[in-house]
Amino acid sequence: MLNFKVICINDSDKPEDIPLSKWVKKDQIYTVIEVSKMRMQGNRLGFKLAEINLDSCFPYQYFASSRFMPLLRIKDMSIEETLERLLEEVKKEELENEKIQQA
Repeated sequence: MLNFKVICINDSDKPEDIPLSKWVKKDQIYTVIEVSKMRMQGNRLGFKLAEINLDSCFPYQYFASSRFMPLLRIKDMSIEETLERLLEEVKKEELENEKIQQA
């Protein structure tokens, strides 16, 4: 799994169902541990963060990727390599989800 750092650039419009203690803060750095399409939000890309556990906030499980900007300080990898690996993970997850839906 590819973990990477992002900085929050938009902490507005917090859903009422998510406590403030589990909400992102602008200018704070977070670690993305999972990337997924958020089906209930029109298949927008979502990030699961190491620092905030949303398991108790269903249906909210991911933060919209548009709330963040990647930090490009990834050692030993070019930006292109990093993005390629990230896209590979998203494609892999999509294939796994398709297999589950077909079963």
